[in-house]
Amino acid sequence: MKPIAVIGAGGYVGARLIERSELLGRPQLVSIVRTWLSQGRLARYGVRTVRGDAGDRASLVPLLEGCGMVVNLTLGDDKRIVGDVQAMYTACRDAGVPLFVHMSSAEVFGRAEDPALREESAPDGQHWMEYGREKAAAEAWLRSQWDGPVKVVILRPGLIWGPGSGWLVEPAKALVDGTALLYSEGRGVCNLIHVDNVIEHLMVLAQSEPQSGVFNIADPETLSWAEYYHAIAREVGADESAIRLAPDSDFRESPWKRLMQLPPAMAVKSRMSGQAKVRVKQRLKDLVASRHPESRPFVPQPSVSKQFWWVQGTARKLPSSAFAERYPTVRLQSFPDLMAAAGRWLRWAGFECVNGYSPGE
Repeated sequence: MKPIAVIGAGGYVGARLIERSELLGRPQLVSIVRTWLSQGRLARYGVRTVRGDAGDRASLVPLLEGCGMVVNLTLGDDKRIVGDVQAMYTACRDAGVPLFVHMSSAEVFGRAEDPALREESAPDGQHWMEYGREKAAAEAWLRSQWDGPVKVVILRPGLIWGPGSGWLVEPAKALVDGTALLYSEGRGVCNLIHVDNVIEHLMVLAQSEPQSGVFNIADPETLSWAEYYHAIAREVGADESAIRLAPDSDFRESPWKRLMQLPPAMAVKSRMSGQAKVRVKQRLKDLVASRHPESRPFVPQPSVSKQFWWVQGTARKLPSSAFAERYPTVRLQSFPDLMAAAGRWLRWAGFECVNGYSPGE
């Protein structure tokens, strides 16, 4: 099997793919990062990364030559999504790569409220989130290249969870702190896919004849948000009955969050490095603390972002059978097994209630 080029190798899925490659000795990867800051997550594996900009075709072509598949796992500025995809696809064409795999998102369909949605359905591009709109626009452009010299596979994962993922860590923190809150009374569909199941899809594609297609990908099971939180609670020893439930209409975004979404604030944030953002946040915290120096008892309060609230209202699980129909060798791991492994990682990482309960028993 020819090497797989991973553009955006420093992210969550890329790091897990590299870890798997190091542990199993396969597949051979070309790990591409935009800046050396992205090397931090990968340093413990001792792998060699190469530097290339997803939006710069010329920087990518020599890195992609000889590869059998290129995977786009980039994250970052939403405004760059379409331009970066066009540059990566063109680089694949110029480097003679037969298959380009674009990681889109199930978020292009929002809350999946239309019962007529099919895997081949094209998103309408009217999402309230810029991320959803730009992902939809990138899909539309790639579909226009369907019959070109480079075959294109679009994968639409749901919420990618697993050890270290925010979709596991944030619920676990809230459960341990006693601040877990679910909107839509926890009845919304939790559209999950474990990171290892994402990678299984990629491995199957790498070993198959290149052909274009678009696929929703998800874990086999259908879970509500309440069921997902209850499963995590059992692993960390939290009281499941302490999870607060609220109707969807109760959500109110904080004034500070609304302020940060205004165009001037977004423009400033887009020009700041990640380190600068961390420093600004810390200075604001220090300023608030200096104005209230007296000791006060701290009572944790539920805090749910607009994105978290939004996904908790997902109406239905998207259809996701087409991949297995085309590639019957795909083998996905089950939620109980994956949650048991995630629970072991959570307890190792310190997410455990001290209440006499032994998680996993």
